[in-house]
Amino acid sequence: MKVTVHHFVASTVTRQYGTHTSDLLGVDYWREVPSDTEFPKTIIRMDLFTRFYLERAKATEFFVKIWWIDHPSGDPELIGSFGPFRVNFQRDQIVRDYSFHLHNVRLQGVGRHMIELQREVNRKWRRNDLATIARTHFMVER
Repeated sequence: MKVTVHHFVASTVTRQYGTHTSDLLGVDYWREVPSDTEFPKTIIRMDLFTRFYLERAKATEFFVKIWWIDHPSGDPELIGSFGPFRVNFQRDQIVRDYSFHLHNVRLQGVGRHMIELQREVNRKWRRNDLATIARTHFMVER
């Protein structure tokens, strides 16, 4: 079984038509907030459009983590953890589009942010380990 990601894009809203066509609305890697914004600031909805390429895949659970890279301490801070999201794959599928819908993402400040898509993998030496299979970034500015 193999699952890889070709596209991983943050958008405001994703609309899917049928199995092969999607509209990604509000794709922007910059989030501008007014200069008087008080943090934490909540983003009500964020979609993560994902195009999977598959090889004999079966239903899989995914997790999304959001990191604030430019935390004042100098160390990235985990600001959001979402999931599990169960995605059903048909064994004969080779491509599948899926959108992860995140609600109430709480931004802690300005600067760079990283979004990771993770899935559970079982390795002989560690059970139930999470492996990052895709990343994207966005910037919050005043």
